[in-house]
Amino acid sequence: MSVRLAAVAVLTFALLAARTGVTAPGKNKPAREAEEPSVRVLDAEPATETPTYEGPQEAEPPPRAPLPPPLPDAKPPIGFSDNAVYIRTPGDEVVVFPSARLQVDAAFFPRQYPKSGAYLRRARVGLRGWLGGNFYFDVSADFAPSPADALANPDAFAASVLPATDNYVAFAPAGDRFIVQAGQFNAPFTLENRTSDAYTDFIERSLAVRALGVPRNKEIGVMVHGLLGDVFYYSAGAFNGEGPEFRNADNQPDAIGRVVLTPLGGRNSAFRRLAIGGSGWYGRHQLGPLFPAQATPGGVRFLVPRWVTGQATPRTLEMREHGMITAAAGEISLPLGTRFGMRVEGVWKRQELTEADVATPMIPISDTQLDGLAGYGELWLWVHGNERLLPAPGLELPLRADRVGGAPKLVDGVMLAVRGEFLKEDLTSDVATLGNPTRATTRVVSGTVGVNYWRGALVRVSVNYILNNWSGTSETAKTLKAQGAFEHELMLRFAMSL
Repeated sequence: MSVRLAAVAVLTFALLAARTGVTAPGKNKPAREAEEPSVRVLDAEPATETPTYEGPQEAEPPPRAPLPPPLPDAKPPIGFSDNAVYIRTPGDEVVVFPSARLQVDAAFFPRQYPKSGAYLRRARVGLRGWLGGNFYFDVSADFAPSPADALANPDAFAASVLPATDNYVAFAPAGDRFIVQAGQFNAPFTLENRTSDAYTDFIERSLAVRALGVPRNKEIGVMVHGLLGDVFYYSAGAFNGEGPEFRNADNQPDAIGRVVLTPLGGRNSAFRRLAIGGSGWYGRHQLGPLFPAQATPGGVRFLVPRWVTGQATPRTLEMREHGMITAAAGEISLPLGTRFGMRVEGVWKRQELTEADVATPMIPISDTQLDGLAGYGELWLWVHGNERLLPAPGLELPLRADRVGGAPKLVDGVMLAVRGEFLKEDLTSDVATLGNPTRATTRVVSGTVGVNYWRGALVRVSVNYILNNWSGTSETAKTLKAQGAFEHELMLRFAMSL
């Protein structure tokens, strides 16, 4: 009986195996499966139990498909973003932007001084970048030669023509909304001073900014700044107040700040990009540095801080920063579309100085005060291309590699610009016998017409014609007017920036 049952079980197993594809026990089965048969048949002798059928074994599952390869990094290791070439590691742990700037200028005058000719205005090499996503740096050096006698005669040139570069570190934990920046960089005073010299509308900044407002352009200090929703920009910091490349000489910091509001930002209005801003500067100096000379874009000086007296025993005297400095500036910028716009800035400044002998500069001789007021108005028009070729003026935010634009957009652009400006300065001294040639009043009215050709934001060719008119009661102003009430300058620039 048990043999019959075993035979029935074997036959049943065979039929099921034919339907499920399971190999019968002992029939061409792999060794592993043969060791563990699906059906167990008990010995026929002696038969004490009825054999139990456990059913067929399930088929082996098919092998898993191989995992897809990891997705490639969306950004290439070398690319172009924010008008700069970047090099990055996977994951953006380190992103660097090599930079270079070369500006070759030429100036031509009908007068004998300054001399006409070409010169190297800037020749910079630098490196900017991100470390870990939150830390940014900008380090650079300028190899353009300083004027031959700049060290021996610092009063012979405006401070803005001396080579000075950005060198700072920054912490940006919230993107462009909050940035802490420390080092040497453009002081946050006026829109034009916070616009890189690579992208200014004219070859040189205005008299209001370059001569009166921020004569040294850069300061050393710590600043907090940020852009909130393209509507509000803020910047404020503490600085040495003595220009670039110098430690604080008098242990007196200056407070400088600027805010800009776009009140109609985000609205569907022709004035949605109207920007209104203001800047402030407050400080105090004790026998500080030499007061900087002031000059036209071409280099004609109209404020001379060092002179030789006409006494029987000539003395060399100079004006030094000594006392309070208070300054304020206002700005209005109105782009209408992307091809036309206008801009106005004004600066008021009151600064206390002293006159001192060069032989004993730490001994003040007089109490002197400069009161200045200056401003400019500008119209610009893109006859070919538009303003999107250039970075937004007045911000100077850190570069970003996530604004990937592929290859550089080397499209052509031609911009025309016209600027009118004035400068009014009154210098008083309680010792009138020192022969200061700048004491009394100085007035300068100037007009500039400029044409800029752009190849993307990387190549620039500019031509500026400047017409200056002198007036005032200071000896320097009267001397300039005697040489001609109007002074003409023609300036050229061929530049490449990366």
